[in-house]
Amino acid sequence: MINTESMQNLHLPYQRFVDAQKQLVNIEAIDYFFAKQFSEIFLLKPKLGKSFTHYQSDCLFHLLVALSVSLREGHSCLPIKIIAGQRFGFSSDPSGIVSHQGFHFSSVEELNVLLREVELEKENQQAIVFENGNLYLRRYYQFEQQVQAFIQHHQNKIFRDDGSDSVKTHSIEKITDCLTRLFPNSSNTNSQEVDWQKVAVANALNKSFSIIAGGPGTGKTYTVTKLLAAIIMLNSDKTLHFSLVAPTGKAAQRLSESISQAKAGFKSLLSDDILKKIPTDTQTIHRLLGVIPNTPKFRHNQDNLLKSDILLIDEASMVDLPLMARILKALPLSCQVILLGDSQQLPSVAAGSILSDFTPLEKAQYSSDNQKYLATVTKISGLPSNKKVSIDHLTYLTQSRRFDGKGGIGILSQSVINGDSENSWTLLQQAKENIIPQLMFVEENLGLSAWFKSLVKQYYSPLRHAKTVEEAFDLLLKFRFLSATRKGEVGVETINQEIESLIMPNKGINNALYHAKPIMINENDYALGLYNGDIGLIWQNESGHLMAMFEQQDGSFKSILPSRLPQFETVYAMTIHKTQGSEFEHVAMILPTNTDNQLLTRELLYTGITRAKKQLTIQSKKSVWSQGVESKVLRHSGIELT
Repeated sequence: MINTESMQNLHLPYQRFVDAQKQLVNIEAIDYFFAKQFSEIFLLKPKLGKSFTHYQSDCLFHLLVALSVSLREGHSCLPIKIIAGQRFGFSSDPSGIVSHQGFHFSSVEELNVLLREVELEKENQQAIVFENGNLYLRRYYQFEQQVQAFIQHHQNKIFRDDGSDSVKTHSIEKITDCLTRLFPNSSNTNSQEVDWQKVAVANALNKSFSIIAGGPGTGKTYTVTKLLAAIIMLNSDKTLHFSLVAPTGKAAQRLSESISQAKAGFKSLLSDDILKKIPTDTQTIHRLLGVIPNTPKFRHNQDNLLKSDILLIDEASMVDLPLMARILKALPLSCQVILLGDSQQLPSVAAGSILSDFTPLEKAQYSSDNQKYLATVTKISGLPSNKKVSIDHLTYLTQSRRFDGKGGIGILSQSVINGDSENSWTLLQQAKENIIPQLMFVEENLGLSAWFKSLVKQYYSPLRHAKTVEEAFDLLLKFRFLSATRKGEVGVETINQEIESLIMPNKGINNALYHAKPIMINENDYALGLYNGDIGLIWQNESGHLMAMFEQQDGSFKSILPSRLPQFETVYAMTIHKTQGSEFEHVAMILPTNTDNQLLTRELLYTGITRAKKQLTIQSKKSVWSQGVESKVLRHSGIELT
């Protein structure tokens, strides 16, 4: 028990949250009360007669505030070295007038001593952990340890022939024959480029963990479909259980559609027997794990393992650290894991940047042994090898079939992800003069400007006149407005209101239901089979009743009474975050009007740009564009692969 006298003698730098707000910029109530609670626990703990100075108590309090802030920003930990000697929470305006004084941290050495005295080592079972120079909330430390343990077990694991693995290794001759059959025209003789799709399949065939990474249009799903075919061909005497998953319902549906399309193109390569065995059934990660309503737990865990021989996770950049830890923990050790994704896209909304952690190198670098294996089975020479830094599980697909390097979308996306603000802005100025194919640039404010009205009339007005719901969904997939934010004068909510005022001026704003209104589900409803991010249409049926229609993986449509729907919103416009896993023929990206938007980064812009397949319209000011391109997402993590 903590007695009243001890509480009265406890030194805290702020008595109230409002006091902390005046000193530290951009903190929230949760940060203050998180620090207050744990400061009281640590500072009142008996320390063998040793007490902290007021400055040490202040340091500890502000470290805890900084940890809470870092978790809100998506970091899984707070590296002490990045905050030592810095003035945390300081702010001043361009003229130098200080609005928040902040707090100045002591050196790394002094902070290390302080944290050791609080006894935050992992073995002490405190709620806060200090390990390898990083400060953690314990559950995130445990998540990282679970992921790290999985990697260490699988990173250099080659399938054995002793029957202990569901998917076994095969002779070099069998793998070579299989690859020759799947890639009959692949060769890099006569100075042709490396067929990285063939390399990716070969690289995954003898490993229990592999990643196929690449940008839009590089053929990730096409490649993994060949990989699935290869696994089936090499294990023809076994019945394998495949689990194909994605973070969202929409991404899972797109994965299924992409695999089905790829299979249709393999009829000349593979027998009907092999084609039939290539799985197309997909689901969300949450559905695979089995959600237990009203709890963060799943039915499948380390005590109730999944019955999966091969697990494929698409759109892996969207998977946060806790979810990745939970799915890896629920796998049998013999399961082969394959990740697909674009590590240059936005990381997950919640804490962690798993795909980036798993792909720390900018290009493939293989060990000597792996290079020899790949060269032998693919007959491809010149594959990269590095004795000092190599990650054998990783293959990048580099050639985009969608963006050939001549169209504006591909050129702009590459310039943005490289952080080249001047060149990318020059491209936009050229687009304004109709010089760059695929690109259109406008500088006029949103409002009800001509370009905005024109796009609404071209893409959204026809929805109401579609003769069938199938036709309406096809129209809806052609175009989308994207915004960086939900709120504000160019946020999603404002844009949707502007569009509804043009399309249905007499129907009210946002809350009214009407024929052909597009909606997006905002929360999971497992009973209805609806998930956060699912897109639907309000549609008037033959009886004259408005129903919510959702397209299913088999092409059919599910009809649900609007009154039964979970929370939803209008979706003429979407946040860029919400569009991950989606593609549209034409995208119009509207950026904020101010430069102090912390969400605006090159990864956000890249993600928005690459949602467009054929046409991209951008509205921005130069200062905002430059700030976004020059800002890079940085997520702190303790996961190390190299």
